[in-house]
Amino acid sequence: MPLPRFILRGEYSINAKLLYALLLGRTQLSQKSGWVSEDGNVYLIYTIRQMANDLNRSERTVKAALAELENAGLITHVRQGWNRANRIFLQLPDEVQLSSRPEGKFCPMDGLESSPCMGQNLPISKKDEEENRFQSE
Repeated sequence: MPLPRFILRGEYSINAKLLYALLLGRTQLSQKSGWVSEDGNVYLIYTIRQMANDLNRSERTVKAALAELENAGLITHVRQGWNRANRIFLQLPDEVQLSSRPEGKFCPMDGLESSPCMGQNLPISKKDEEENRFQSE
């Protein structure tokens, strides 16, 4: 799971840090799946039960970690109405610099070397370079 340095340095509980890392990874999947709001921001849909299972924590612990992240301004919940899952938008603090965003869309993975977002030019791995060379021959 990607874990940005600011979250490690911050005074957050270990559960909040783990949950943020989990949400950051899921945000990348949401972007690849095209889960983008009307205003161009990537969102994720992830139930408390799923988060609790994935983190091996209780639902109460996950709710407390979500509240901590929301109070710190690192996530935003947007209610979707009766019997519909909430959208979760991941935020980055102002001091974290972002690289250019693909097509102007918010991507919390921008600027993080460990897990770049879709749409950015990345260096080609040696394996991919060899495969491309053999295909062109």
